[in-house]
Amino acid sequence: MAPLAVKEYLNIMNINDNKVVVNFINSKNYPDKIPFDPPEKYPEYTGNSLNSENKIYAGVRDTLYKLGLDSEHYDTPQWNPFKDLINPGMTVFIKPNTVTHEHEEKKDVYSVITHASIVRPLLDYVCKALHNSGRIIVGDSQLYYCNFEKAMKISRIEQLLQWYKEQTPVEFEWFDLRMNKAYRTWLYGRWGRTKVEQDPRGYHFVDLGERSCFNGIDPARLRIAVSSYKNMYKHHSNGKHEYLFPGSFLQSDVVISIPKLKTHRRTAVTLALKNFMGIPSWKDSLPHFITGSVQEGGDQYIYPSMRKRICTFLHDQVQTNPYTPVKFVCAVTKRLIWDSHKIIPFKDDVYEAMWYGNDTLWRTLVDLNRAVIYADKKGKICDIPQRKLFFMLDGVVAGEKNGPLVPDPVYPGVLLGAFNPVTTDAVGATLMGFDIEKIPLIRNAFESPDVGSRLFEGDLKDIRIINGDKIYNLNEFKKQKHLDFEPHPNWKGHVELN
Repeated sequence: MAPLAVKEYLNIMNINDNKVVVNFINSKNYPDKIPFDPPEKYPEYTGNSLNSENKIYAGVRDTLYKLGLDSEHYDTPQWNPFKDLINPGMTVFIKPNTVTHEHEEKKDVYSVITHASIVRPLLDYVCKALHNSGRIIVGDSQLYYCNFEKAMKISRIEQLLQWYKEQTPVEFEWFDLRMNKAYRTWLYGRWGRTKVEQDPRGYHFVDLGERSCFNGIDPARLRIAVSSYKNMYKHHSNGKHEYLFPGSFLQSDVVISIPKLKTHRRTAVTLALKNFMGIPSWKDSLPHFITGSVQEGGDQYIYPSMRKRICTFLHDQVQTNPYTPVKFVCAVTKRLIWDSHKIIPFKDDVYEAMWYGNDTLWRTLVDLNRAVIYADKKGKICDIPQRKLFFMLDGVVAGEKNGPLVPDPVYPGVLLGAFNPVTTDAVGATLMGFDIEKIPLIRNAFESPDVGSRLFEGDLKDIRIINGDKIYNLNEFKKQKHLDFEPHPNWKGHVELN
């Protein structure tokens, strides 16, 4: 297919989920001044304050235009880009990436989390579509040991929401989606738990049952390192595969997701599909790896290792045994055995499946994305989508190498706009310089055989990428200049485009 001019393409296509805009916005940093007002008085803008240095607002606006949203009214006071997505009175859930409150190596934290200046223009257009009625909920479910309040402040999102709440009659809510969070106890290897439970609409389990990607997998071998395997087994056995969702999310009609552009140690990339890891309220039923080596049917590490097997057993005891003295002995013994690799090295340095052979986390993420799309307000999986989605992928500042929590910052200055998490990831990963056929998360999200809950009704060849003033299919886009991101060290040489 020869590239088409953008205007020609938009004239013949309606809004659908196969379009992805790649928009380089000529800005590699974020504005500092809250509330991140637009740089000029756009016809549809009803406010009075401007910030001439805010290129982010202009970039988000331009991305919405290039997607063809309400194109007939563009550059008029009536322009309402979300009018076909959002109706007055709806509940709109906004999901930024506020996974943590710091960069562990004290580098640019915005290579890890969403900046509030991306949120501001989206709020403006959401409120316009709601016509001063309905509800906006902003939330995230972080890692157990991260500080939600600090992340919301560092991202500037909390300050923005405090200001915005006073500007509109639309109801505003924001809160930590987790049921509990962790605090470090004196005992090595053990995180204490304290309740959060901020969601006023409660929590519901969403059971994928036979539609789960874990159907047929031995549940006794599923693990997440920060929890008891007994909890995991309880929710992934006897035909049940369930995840705990916040009621406020399930009540939503529309989801606007704002992921980051960065690498990941278990899934190669963390983009739109991975951003929904921040929805479930309880982490204990989110499998991250299968115990054992590849030869033993697992993905926890590459080669069989008696020492690693013993360490896994001891770690399970630390997480599950009710007696503190037993926990202590197991923790100390595990440390001694693990440190023996300094004298006698392991055959591989992989543990907890942080490598290109991870065959588990993609299953969790496909399950979660199915739940996001197909779970009704009570958590029951249906055959038709229950809510609409929109994605604004933030790559103004991005992360490479040791992502998702300790990446090296890079500054591509790019935004991606789309309607589908799979197409977003396919284009985003390709832009990074990665081969999506080598990324199980993206490949399997496309190849899911369950027609009743597919994440994308189409094929790779159906994706259309708006880049500059041209339209490309994915094969053509691969031949364009990409960003040459360096993958996580344990993916290097296994994911790059040839």
